[in-house]
Amino acid sequence: MLTLKLRNNSLFKILTILSAITVPLWHYQQAANADNAPSKVTVTVPTLNVRESADISSKIISRVHQGDTFNSIQKKNNWNQIKLENNQTGWIYDAYITPAEKMAGTIDTFSLNVREQPSATSRVTGYLKRGTKITIQSEQAGWAKIVSSSGVSGWVNEKYIAKDTSSSHRTQPAAPAAKKKSSNSIELKVAKAADAPTTTPSTKTGPMPNSQKPLTGKTIVLDPGHGGKDKGTTGLASTPEKSLNLTTVEVVKQKLENVGAHVILTRSSDTFIPLEQRSRISNQNKADAFISFHYNWSNNSTVSGVTDFYYQKSSSTLAASILNHVAAETKLTNLGTRFNNLDVLRNNKQPSTLIELGFLSNQQDDTIVETSNYRNNVAEGIYLGLLEYFQSK
Repeated sequence: MLTLKLRNNSLFKILTILSAITVPLWHYQQAANADNAPSKVTVTVPTLNVRESADISSKIISRVHQGDTFNSIQKKNNWNQIKLENNQTGWIYDAYITPAEKMAGTIDTFSLNVREQPSATSRVTGYLKRGTKITIQSEQAGWAKIVSSSGVSGWVNEKYIAKDTSSSHRTQPAAPAAKKKSSNSIELKVAKAADAPTTTPSTKTGPMPNSQKPLTGKTIVLDPGHGGKDKGTTGLASTPEKSLNLTTVEVVKQKLENVGAHVILTRSSDTFIPLEQRSRISNQNKADAFISFHYNWSNNSTVSGVTDFYYQKSSSTLAASILNHVAAETKLTNLGTRFNNLDVLRNNKQPSTLIELGFLSNQQDDTIVETSNYRNNVAEGIYLGLLEYFQSK
């Protein structure tokens, strides 16, 4: 009996020790399994190679495309193993995917363009106001694919989104740089090119649905200063101010028409228009806003920046809104809004302002203002300024 009891005690001790070892191991395995549980990832580039193993030199077994979502089985270094539709598994590079879990956010700027593709030159399909709640579906190179609570969907610039930090989300890593003279160079170049989709640059934005056109019903008179025998000042690059004024207005006109405005030009060619006639066009058409476009000159070549003027005190809000947004978009110094007894403003009964879009006497300003990119930025600033002005009334 004593021998059996001792054996039973020994067996009990052994079982106790084994239990102490195996139970934590079981919990550890459960935790490991939980960490490696399949999660969904979405491809963020147009075309991405799927490889046989987690190595850039391994065999390509398939290709997946932007917006495709897959179960991620496991991670290894900078690679994710995914399960394809045919139940085959393969590896894709981590830099070109994002978690498929959706993330909440809020528009954090006065008005944000929604674009068809993740590019500043892509067609505008709508806009969202500050405070609009959105769901972020995927991210790519500084852009977020979103859908708003009202159903507006497309791509927006990420820097104007306040993300819900309580959401579980990973920031997409930067894409590796392309390397020349390497066996990896073709794959990396393809991935890098895909990360910045090619679009045809255009100053024209496509039509929006009528319900999304924020300036519908507004009449805007745009006045390209000078013209004909009156060339205005001349830039350091010998471009006459009258030409810059008209070219700028043409871009602004297209922008405003695309967001629903009825736009009238005081001149559409190189012709001389008396100042009183410019004001009359505004008054006769009962313009909701009149903007006269000019470029500045100073004997002090170090002076630079943008400024604008008003005559009626009631027009000061219009002038300030437009100047602030134009300065923000163009990155030129904001020299402020001021009163000025100018004919084109004094004889104008409608809300009106005259804007000076940089100094042609300053080397830096003159170089910048002659570019199409600058005119596009001016157009965006004018649009945002008008939007702010009308919504404040």
